[in-house]
Amino acid sequence: MRIGFHQPAFIPWGGFWARLAFVDKMVLLDDTLLARGFTFVNRNRLKGPQGEIWITVPLKRKGRGRQKIKDLEIHEKFWWTKRFLATLRHFYGKSIYFEPLFSEIARILNDQNERFLDMVEALLLLLRDSFGLQTPFIKQTEIGLTGQGTELLVSIAEHLQTQEVLLSSFAVKHVELGQFRKRGIRVFLHHFDLPQYPQFWGEFCSNLSALDLYFCLGPDGLRLLEKASRIEPWP
Repeated sequence: MRIGFHQPAFIPWGGFWARLAFVDKMVLLDDTLLARGFTFVNRNRLKGPQGEIWITVPLKRKGRGRQKIKDLEIHEKFWWTKRFLATLRHFYGKSIYFEPLFSEIARILNDQNERFLDMVEALLLLLRDSFGLQTPFIKQTEIGLTGQGTELLVSIAEHLQTQEVLLSSFAVKHVELGQFRKRGIRVFLHHFDLPQYPQFWGEFCSNLSALDLYFCLGPDGLRLLEKASRIEPWP
């Protein structure tokens, strides 16, 4: 069995979905702290008439200190939802793939629940199914292990009795990969380089949320994600 790890994130980029296609289970690290400063957990990029634009989910922060992802709540959810849905329709409303997916996104976002994780998990499941993937998500809180850094990842891998982990190629800068080898777990690195595809609004923009890819190519976007992937054993 091969597993991957990722913090629950808002409409992730294509690299996340490509990696999902090559693992048997994806562990969502919901019991980890939200990073200080910039993070992709609650923001990503889409494309409009002026090019790429950042979409950020506002979070309740005042008086809450450092928060774990599982505890995050959306600030002024009703107004943010209204603006975000209007933005999606403006940017992608002419897509032949727009209405079915948009109606489901609207249903999820119009839920009165303000828990960020509930919204993100529902969107992840929606996009997973829309791309035709079947890989199950497992939340860290369901596993019941806490910690941080490499030791947390190794502990989860051992708990799930996996033989292999697939990590983003960027992990070599942040994860002590040798710790997996010491526990008898093989490490594979996922290299991702998405080629250009037909987009709305002129010149191509790379590394957007995969929501852009779906609205442009529909379920066939999965083929491009797989084509953009290269998996190599470490070291």
